[in-house]
Amino acid sequence: MSQSSRRTSVCDRISALPDELLHHVMTFLTAKEAVQTCVLSRRWQNVWASVGYLNVDSCNFITVKHFKKFVDNLLLQRSCALLDMFCIHTSYDSSDDSLDYSDIHPWVCHALRCNVKTLGILNYCDGKLLSVDGYPVPFTFLHLKSVYLCKFSIDNRFVEKLFSGCPELLHLELRHCAIKATMFCSATLKILTITAADRTQDDPEGFQHLVINMPNLICLHVEEIANRNLRLLDISSVESASVYP
Repeated sequence: MSQSSRRTSVCDRISALPDELLHHVMTFLTAKEAVQTCVLSRRWQNVWASVGYLNVDSCNFITVKHFKKFVDNLLLQRSCALLDMFCIHTSYDSSDDSLDYSDIHPWVCHALRCNVKTLGILNYCDGKLLSVDGYPVPFTFLHLKSVYLCKFSIDNRFVEKLFSGCPELLHLELRHCAIKATMFCSATLKILTITAADRTQDDPEGFQHLVINMPNLICLHVEEIANRNLRLLDISSVESASVYP
């Protein structure tokens, strides 16, 4: 048998798998890597466009401009298939033309239209806090269950919009965020984590209360919140709690 005949007779078992299994494979890839699978064969050309997990990471791009262009085109070309998870990682230093919420807002709106269940906006830019000030907060996520935020400005308006617009929200994690809010009140949340809250220039000199009123909360972890006296109003369902100054 000739070499070309042997190649023709080889069975591509991976490409023969159903879309559901190929989508599962892509959950272990970044969005850029998932898109690159389109060159493997004709079978793979459009599989990435309906994957339910999108993990976009700026580390895979040289500049912010390239990163924004990729994500804009990615969301423009993908189908409106349901999203289980959409996570944005940014890690440019403050000297770069870094992202702000005006860039991320349309991406979050896309996730909203796709009924996302888990949303993560993880901003690791040095000295840069993301803020929704001046933008309509699109938090009417009827299916959203988990939110992960890093280096965000969290005020009372944001918290109220989040909890009132997400009736199924179960898990909220805030890391290195500027906590300006004074009340966290939710009837649905099961897990709340707040760690290493960032100080801001407009932090009050004296301590302020941070009230947590969550009767169905099961797990609470609070660590390193500057200038806040924690007041636990109703956490009667808590099974695990850790609070560190």
